[in-house]
Amino acid sequence: MIQRQNFPVTLVFPPQGHFTQPYLALPCLKGWLRSHGFEDVELLDANIEAYDAFLDGAYIERCAERVAQRLPLERFAARKTLGFRDLAAFRAASECAASAAAVAARIDDAKAVMRGGAFFDSERYVPAVRTIYHALRIVSAAHFPSELTPHNFTMRYGNDRSAEVLAATLDEDENPFIAFYRERVLPRLVARKPRVLGLSIIYGSQLVPALTLARLVKAALPDCHITAGGGFLAYIGQKLMNAPGVDGCLDSLVFHEGEAPLLALCEALRDGRPLGTIGSLSWFDRSSGHARLVENERGHPIKLDDAPAPDFEGLPFHLYLSPEIVVPYDVNRGCYYGECTFCTLPTVIGPGYRTRSAKTIVDHVIQLRDKLGTSHVNFITDCMPPGLLRDLPEELIARRAGIHWWADARVEPKAYTKEGCERLVESGCRKLLFGFETATPRLLKLMKKGQSLKSVVDVARNCSEAGISVTFFAMVGFPSETKAEAQATVDFLVEHADIVREVSLQTFHIDEENHVFRNPAEFSVRIRSDPTADLQLYHDYEAEVGMTQGEAAEMFERMMAALRARYPLFSGDNIFWFMQKSHYFLHLARGTSPDEFVARCQRRAALRADDRPHPTLDVGAGLTSVAIPFSWAEAVAGLGTAEARAARPEFLTGRYVADAEEEAAAHLKPLEPTERALIYCGETAEFAEVRPDGARALAALRRAGSVGALAGTLPPGAARENLERFAGELARRGILVRREEPSLTSVRGTR
Repeated sequence: MIQRQNFPVTLVFPPQGHFTQPYLALPCLKGWLRSHGFEDVELLDANIEAYDAFLDGAYIERCAERVAQRLPLERFAARKTLGFRDLAAFRAASECAASAAAVAARIDDAKAVMRGGAFFDSERYVPAVRTIYHALRIVSAAHFPSELTPHNFTMRYGNDRSAEVLAATLDEDENPFIAFYRERVLPRLVARKPRVLGLSIIYGSQLVPALTLARLVKAALPDCHITAGGGFLAYIGQKLMNAPGVDGCLDSLVFHEGEAPLLALCEALRDGRPLGTIGSLSWFDRSSGHARLVENERGHPIKLDDAPAPDFEGLPFHLYLSPEIVVPYDVNRGCYYGECTFCTLPTVIGPGYRTRSAKTIVDHVIQLRDKLGTSHVNFITDCMPPGLLRDLPEELIARRAGIHWWADARVEPKAYTKEGCERLVESGCRKLLFGFETATPRLLKLMKKGQSLKSVVDVARNCSEAGISVTFFAMVGFPSETKAEAQATVDFLVEHADIVREVSLQTFHIDEENHVFRNPAEFSVRIRSDPTADLQLYHDYEAEVGMTQGEAAEMFERMMAALRARYPLFSGDNIFWFMQKSHYFLHLARGTSPDEFVARCQRRAALRADDRPHPTLDVGAGLTSVAIPFSWAEAVAGLGTAEARAARPEFLTGRYVADAEEEAAAHLKPLEPTERALIYCGETAEFAEVRPDGARALAALRRAGSVGALAGTLPPGAARENLERFAGELARRGILVRREEPSLTSVRGTR
């Protein structure tokens, strides 16, 4: 084999993706490059490194100082009213003032809980997750109005306009990744001097951070060829490469899967050959002194069975916020069904549908298990094909792979029989996610789902009875859907909460790759495009029948409220297990059955709802209080309305809805000044708002040591009853703590 020495390649996963496990694309590319002789390939997960850098006590303290300068709380004290446009700033300033000291002091412990054995202790896990969320709110407040969460990154710049995207890469005040890259990433790249820097852009939330890094590297290392690829660019890549100024960030872009194009690119750059014959590559020809875009013909995909196992070497496994790593592995690419009218994945992932053999999959899984020391696998697939559902479990069982796994799936009644599900469990399957979508047969037909409600129930029941946790993907607002039909969907989900554990609900969006966009009349919609949005992917629409987009958004809230009331995993703070990718799965892999976990969630919810004034209640450790001139609770409620959410960048699309801010400002009544105190308990990582007399009572309770001790100083009657009622409410809100309560983790399953 020819060795490609002295040709360093660095592959980067930019922020923002989730922080619980590595992503798959770059390890696949590294494995392919190394199998073809390029030995010096480095993986850099800038996403998890950024989260780890931001979730640091000293950094949070610096952010708090910055918030005090940029959003001083006293700025709001002189206001006669607080309008919608100031609600988010007031909330950020108030929460930072109340929580920053406690969060900075506890963030290291929170990360340790997420990465260690205490993860499985419910009473340690939930406050740790809350602390991490609150830390990211402080980081966000320091760069207001930018917002970084475990699930998204948005700025005030629209993601669908190239001029705004490029402006965001230069905004030193609001883009937190500029300083992070300069301090933590750029020096390493300058020292390494890679010949090729590859950026994996899977999500829209990565676009600004990725181009920010690309711009910095282009300035520091002008001879480094910067290329990009990934799922999001399969949608907007052509538009992006045609946008003015992008040539200052990128040299090329790979469409669809990257193994063959990236290898050909590296070979051409190493050998000094032209790039014009590399399939699926768009690139800037700079030979004439200016950048001229060249779009090559599409290339052919690789045979998956010819690809080596993904190579995760070099990733910082100790930084992921999970006690045990769940390794992603792709069993196929594309979708074997490929008919759903709302779906675009068969178009942009591929090209074509291909699968690995069961033998290859198990060969690789065992190799990764032994090399990485983990027995947990997330099989990456649009939906597990029926043939593989038969062959893969048999191969895993026969070869005693000893893994636990989860995957996306399609409702296939012949595959998910009672016996088939039992075999899946024996092979290690613990969780499956099905495309349910809706309970309306008319809409299922319009979607071309090819499934009946009876088959949906039968498959879910067989899985559930075998011990597999079932998740349903559902949507609201598909063209022509009525409110009554949406209500029928949530009624169906509530009715079957005994066999479905989680529901991932989203509002329907039209993007340029799906069947609805190409055939709007078939679905009784009129597409509304924005000619000023040169990176537009998602489009608004006018529905001739059924719900409008606004009505669908309102219906989404009603449906989520019903799910929170009925689904134990969605009740109260139990939802944290659902929100953290793979965290609930790790409990299942550890031996907890879905029924046992549901029972645990029910007990936690019942305990949290208990507001009886227990005499041993005392103030949680790390309690702080700050006076605020308006009601924080009312501000939070206002920001939680459908009108306010519409004024923020959409979660899925990252774009702003035109005129939404004006509509929210007109709809929401301004807040009136009122004396309040915002309380933060570091031990439980909970906020609560109290009146001034409540703050004084809380201070007296802290001095007394417990509710019982303080109550003993009061004569029987109204004063004692008021204290006990107040204490019970604070306990329900997490500010007071029952010290003698046993940990609920005593009921968890065993290995």
